[in-house]
Amino acid sequence: AFDGEQPSALWRHVEDFTPHFLEAHPDGAVVRVSCTLKGLEAVMVAFDGPAIARAGSGICYGYFDHTDAAAAWMDEAVRRGWRAVIEFSPEARKSDLELWPAPAGDLATMRRVKELFDPGSLLNRGRLYRRI
Repeated sequence: AFDGEQPSALWRHVEDFTPHFLEAHPDGAVVRVSCTLKGLEAVMVAFDGPAIARAGSGICYGYFDHTDAAAAWMDEAVRRGWRAVIEFSPEARKSDLELWPAPAGDLATMRRVKELFDPGSLLNRGRLYRRI
């Protein structure tokens, strides 16, 4: 249990963790994983470094000091059947990475929505992990 300002300070720290981490690790990366609540523990244990879980939604964020470590972790995530994306990485490294290695069935829906609003595919080409 927290008293006074402690809850606010904790949530500010959680909210600011990603930008502070990336500022301190110029070659760092952040991976976002969607999992079931039952799978939450396995995902969190798989991260070697800092991690944050949104336990109510099954969204986990893993923080990597180096982009290569995030890419290697993503290979393992795909092998395990987890839905993961590299959400943040240095711009210079993005072209070398597979940011979304295993899209699910929702990719087709996303493409249809994109086609409805941008039939000529003129806007933000390739913006969604180079797939849409």
